[in-house]
Formats: sequence, C-alpha cells, structure tokens
Amino acid sequence: MSTSEYRSAQRAGASLCSRRHQRGLTITGFVLVAILAVIVVMVGFRMIPAYIEWYTVQKVMANTLATSKDGFTMYQFRRDFDLKAAADYIDSVRGSDIEVTKEGNQLVATANWTRILHLVGNVSLLLEFEATATK
Repeated sequence: MSTSEYRSAQRAGASLCSRRHQRGLTITGFVLVAILAVIVVMVGFRMIPAYIEWYTVQKVMANTLATSKDGFTMYQFRRDFDLKAAADYIDSVRGSDIEVTKEGNQLVATANWTRILHLVGNVSLLLEFEATATK
C-alpha cells in the first residue's frame, strides 16, 4: 500500500468517525420549532381581521371628513360615519365613539377602542387601536 492510498483510506475512515460530531436539527428540535411556528401563525391569523378593521375605520373616517360640508354638526358627521361604517361591516366603532377637534386650520377625527381576542383557555390578547383622520 502506497502512502497516497494509506492517506485516502485514513481520510475515508475519518469521515465515518466524524459522523458523531455532525450538527443538525434533531426531531425534538424540529417539533419544538414547528410548535412555535404554529403558535405564531395562529396568533397572527387571529389578529389580521382586527387590523383590517382598523384600516377600514381610518379609511371611512377620512372619507366622511372629506365629503362633509363646511359647518357640519357632530350629529351629521356621526350619522354619515355610521352609514358608511355599516356598509363596510365595522362593528367596533360607532359614530358616537368619534371625537372631532380643530387643530389649527385642520379638523381631526379620532377614535380609540380596544379589542380582546380569545386565544385558548383563559389566555386572551388585548389590542388597543387609535384611528385618526384629518381634513
């Protein structure tokens, strides 16, 4: 056996012995990572409708402010908001929840609300929203 053949055989044996020291994801690690990923995805899916509603509230408030005439009353604004909110299936905010203030030369409409999402057992997620629109 020549020196080069001996070294080749030695390298082949060394690669077999090094299998014990290889690194990778074990089945236990994979299961834990999969459980964590499923929990994150499930919580995310529960939160998506609430954030879609928040975006819709902002859009409807901006639309209501933009279409309101100068010198409108709060009653008119709230009635218009309620009509548009009903068309967009907004359940968390009513016209009575909106405050309209004048800041400088701009009108600012603001609505604050919370949403509690039941997750599992006695675990819930509290989301606090604030939507604003200016004209």
